[in-house]
Amino acid sequence: MVRLPPHGRRLHSRYRKPLFAFVMSAVTSLIVSAVILALRGVPAPLFLHQWAHAFITAWPVVFLSIILIAPRIDRLLDWVVERH
Repeated sequence: MVRLPPHGRRLHSRYRKPLFAFVMSAVTSLIVSAVILALRGVPAPLFLHQWAHAFITAWPVVFLSIILIAPRIDRLLDWVVERH
């Protein structure tokens, strides 16, 4: 179970979007780079090294993509999805 810090120790809400982009891009890059390497049949002894290299290459690209594209997608979805 994840324990949240006491209320006074939480980050300010202004950090939510960049922190989301940071974490989401890291997780996405890890998963996608692992799947691509696995599908390419990278041998087990080389896998971790190549995975680390692929991740380091992909993460900044995914992070910037989320930072730049997410606000536009959010606005599009505001236009497309009904509000309650």
